[in-house]
Formats: sequence, structure tokens, C-alpha cells
Amino acid sequence: MRKLLATTALILAAALAGGASPASAQGEDGKPWVEGELLVRFESGAEKLVQLPPSVGVAMAAEALSANPKVSYALPNYIARASGVPNDPGLGTSAGDWRRTQWNFLPCGSLCGAGSTPLEFEARGGLNAVDAWDILKQRRAGGGKGARVAVLDTGVAYRNKKPGFLKSPDFSPRQFSAGYDFVKGNAEPLDRDGHGTHIAGTIAERNGNGVGLTGLVPQAKIIPVRVLDAQGLGTARDIANGIRFAAKQKADVINMSFEFSLAVSGCAKIKSVCRAIKFATKRGSLLVAAAGNSNGEPVAYPAGAPRVLGVGRTTKDACLAAASRTGAGLDLVAPGGGMPALPSCGVDDPVFSRTAPIFQLTFSGRDFRTFGYPALYEGTSMAAAHVSGVAAMVVASKVLGRNPSPGAIDCQLRATARKSNEQLGQPYDPRLFGSGLVDAAAAISARAPGC
Repeated sequence: MRKLLATTALILAAALAGGASPASAQGEDGKPWVEGELLVRFESGAEKLVQLPPSVGVAMAAEALSANPKVSYALPNYIARASGVPNDPGLGTSAGDWRRTQWNFLPCGSLCGAGSTPLEFEARGGLNAVDAWDILKQRRAGGGKGARVAVLDTGVAYRNKKPGFLKSPDFSPRQFSAGYDFVKGNAEPLDRDGHGTHIAGTIAERNGNGVGLTGLVPQAKIIPVRVLDAQGLGTARDIANGIRFAAKQKADVINMSFEFSLAVSGCAKIKSVCRAIKFATKRGSLLVAAAGNSNGEPVAYPAGAPRVLGVGRTTKDACLAAASRTGAGLDLVAPGGGMPALPSCGVDDPVFSRTAPIFQLTFSGRDFRTFGYPALYEGTSMAAAHVSGVAAMVVASKVLGRNPSPGAIDCQLRATARKSNEQLGQPYDPRLFGSGLVDAAAAISARAPGC
């Protein structure tokens, strides 16, 4: 390996000697990768992180190294960013019960033709966690007990640490398994942003304790894995390591609420990430990822990668949300909140605005000591978290038997998703909705044919 690394240095020196122009050797400011770093895999070994000389540009170095027959690949260390984007602040939270805030967990009820009498609280875009919780209790898997979900994100406010970091008041230490911080390189994956805590809250915020809101599977084990920094940015290398770690920790579900820029158009650009995805799938983990928060096709990576369930977002009225990527790679949609893509889709009602976001308890200030319910979170990040929570329900319910394969869980979620015109706020189109809007109760009621 030392000889190969020496060869790398010689190739870079040769590139410089060949007369690299100042333009090709300048810094990579504004590029979708980490300046001065390459991910290099030699045919005889594992991937290595190579630090480039200051005068060598990433693109030039990648081209020079790729010409070496002993180099399997040389790629930029691409950057992903959290897929939940803030909307305008000002929407306040309700001090009432959770059903007046969490439209995303409500049943569709009479709005979808299930009886003529409207329920007290219902939303066309809700995924029906209410009935799903009853089914889980009947199967002695209340709260998703027995499932393991890895949250790859900005960290989670799951425990105290000096100096300054406090755990969320609506998490219990017993909910968490050992995690890891790949940004700092330690075993304390604590949140520095709030995004990861919000995602973990959708999946597993405690219920029935008289505090805050509720999560989908509060009895599931959460594995916090920090792969994004305090600005919500993370490198391909850290993400690949995080995926492998989660799989080795026996995660049933791995949630990835982030996206690479559209410069990453395939696995050829993030080979280490896609190799890690393949590894995790073989180890029995279902990978769920955010489709991306911009308009157009196809979905962003890693959601667009093989073996990953890519999730778009919908609104309170089961409309496709604005700024949700569509087309190839879109597998499901789930509540993500915000403005409908179609101006005519959805209405305000006495309880919820048609543009309602997703509320969970997370940081509401910058000092990591203040928790609240900021009306800032909407996006495919939030949608992915909902699908991960329902996938955990499928595992816990044993509707597919013990230890279901990732493919079987994927099949079950797709086959039971809602896609009739009566169940959606606009006509169903697979380019916009994938296999449909995830339905928690339907997903765990009975095994779908063919799954």
C-alpha cells in the first residue's frame, strides 16, 4: 500500500510537471465536493482518503489518477446536505393535544371514503398512525418494540454531555443504542443543528408521557449516527462509513434524510456510498432516503441509488408538495408538509393550514439548551422519516414474519400505499407519487400478495 500511495504522489507530481494551468489548479470553492480531497481505491486494497497538494485541483487530480491502471477509481469526496429546508417562521404551535398539530399521523377517515361520518380529527394526507398503534398493541409490539432504526443525520439530542449539550426532554436514554459521530470521530453523535433531532422525533419521540408530541415507534431502538455537520453538510466518505456502521449495528432500517447535489448523477460519482448501501442491504437493512427538495426529475442521490427506497413529500391534503423531486427513483411519498405544487390542490380547514409543516420537538435556538416546536421543518427529509417509522412498524408487527428481508419490507410498503384518486388530493401519477402515499395501518394489517 505504501508503494501505491507513493505512486499516487508521483502521478500528481507528473500532472503538475505537465503544466497545469492556474485555472485548472485553483481552489474548488463552490464545488459540490470537499476541496483538496480525493477518494481513491486501488485494485489491491480498500478506499483511501488522499489529501491533495494545495496547487492541485480535485478534477485534475481525479483525471490523472484514473489513468493509473492500479487505481480502481479516483473520485471527489462529494458533499450531501440535509433535505429538510426551513420555510418562513411565524406559524405558531398549538398548546392543545397532538392531534391538533400532527396532521401527518392522523387517519384519512371520511375524506377517503372510510365511513360517512367525519372523525373528530382526520387529514387526507395523514398516514394513519392511530390505527397502526392499535394493531401493534394487539400483536404485543406496542410502539414498534423490537425494531432498530439508524438515523444518519446531524446527530440526535439523546443524552447530556459537557460542555453545554442537553438531551431532548421527550427522549429516554433507554430508547437509544450505541452510535457514532463520523464528523468528529468519537462515540458522541450529539446534534449541533436540530435537523437530526427532528428526524429522530418523527420516528421515535415518546408518547403517553404528558410531554410534547409523539413519534411513530417510540419503543423502537434508535441508533444515532452523525454524518452531517452543524450546517447540515456531510461528505461521501463519512456517509459511507455511517451506513456500514449502522448495518453492523444490526439496524433494520437506515434513514438518510439528506441529498447530494445534482452533480452526483449516479453511483459512479459516489462509489463508496453505493458499495456501503450494497453491504447494508446484504446485512438485512432497508435504506430509506429523501428524494430531494427541488423541482424536476430524477430524484437526488442517494435516494436514486439501487437498493434505496426514495421518498418524495406530500401535504396535509395529500397533494404533491412543491420542491419535491419526481420521476425515476421515486418509490413512495409521505407527509413532508409545505406548499402544494398545484395551486388548486388543498384547502385550509378549521384545524390545519393547507401549507402546514411537520412539527416535532427539537432545538428552537442556537445554544442547544432551548427546545421547542419551530414551524421551520418541511421537506423530503421529513417524508423519509415517516417511511422509516412505518418500515419499523412492519418489522415490529411481524406481518412479514421474523427478520423480513429489505426487499420484502419495500414490497409491503409499496403494495399497501394509497394511490386511488379518492385517497389523494390530485389524480395519481406514478411519476409524481411513486407507488403511492405510505399508509401505516394498511402496511401492518396483513401481508400483501407477492410480498
